Amino acid sequence: MKVLLVGCGSIGKRHLGNLNKLAEVSQIFVYSKVKHCLDGLKDKRKVSMVKSLHTVQADLAVIANETYQHLNTALILAKKGIHLFIEKPIAHNLSGDLEKLKRIVRLNKIKVGVGYNLRFLGALKFIKTKLSHNLIGSIYFAKIEAGQYLPFWRKGRDYRVSYSASKKRGGGVALDLSHEIDYMRFLFGDPYSSKVVKAKVSNLKINADDVFEGIYVYDNFICSVHLDYLQKNKKRVICIEGEKGALTCDLINKRIIIDTLGRKTVVSDKKLFNLDKSYTDEIRSFIKSVKFNRQPEVTFEDGVKVLKLIEA
Repeated sequence: MKVLLVGCGSIGKRHLGNLNKLAEVSQIFVYSKVKHCLDGLKDKRKVSMVKSLHTVQADLAVIANETYQHLNTALILAKKGIHLFIEKPIAHNLSGDLEKLKRIVRLNKIKVGVGYNLRFLGALKFIKTKLSHNLIGSIYFAKIEAGQYLPFWRKGRDYRVSYSASKKRGGGVALDLSHEIDYMRFLFGDPYSSKVVKAKVSNLKINADDVFEGIYVYDNFICSVHLDYLQKNKKRVICIEGEKGALTCDLINKRIIIDTLGRKTVVSDKKLFNLDKSYTDEIRSFIKSVKFNRQPEVTFEDGVKVLKLIEA
């Protein structure tokens, strides 16, 4: 299988390394403005740089350029009949081009997957299974929180020139950390109503939102989502309270605490928190969806629904 990789920032390089290890991938074309994109890649035999998207013949493409470029890139490649794996979020806003892309995808019978790798993380699969087995009974409420100080995100790079700092380039904490919205849907399904607030509250030198608050209402419970660029101590936690007890997952400290009827269990199996594996698993899964003509695990519609919940 021939794969085109568009974009070679930190996530693009991660995808490149993973694709290069897969036996199913025979050739990788890389389109990027990053001059030293292939530096550090041990085996470059099946990797080559290309200067244009229009001349490449590939079976599928991984779109990992800046968020505001996702849609335009996807439209170019979809017209060529290339299957698309689009890194999250699928786009930087709910523009009419999403509908245009949807029409082309249907016409050309293209598979589209979206890069929400946390769906493939063992810890979240574990939680989903426990909830399906009614471990904590009926859910009363859930709280999802993710925060990290933006200047600490990318070592050696000035945060002020990153896409995260620019609203026009698809920055803003809600888009950057939209994983949390997606895994809320993965665990609980779609809410029937929502209320969101986005704001720039800090003195960070950015013109994008640095705080997001979302309230999502389900049939019998409420889920709140807090995202920020501000916490000096990185945090990524989900707490679910139910009639039989509570379940808390700390993705940074890699542990799940289950407290039911006064009985506390701590789960800290490292395999459940293997983030690298989640990236490999998501791309393997998408390749299989193309190869065997089946629906991707994270679909085009999933990507659009996350945007709608952010913009609600």
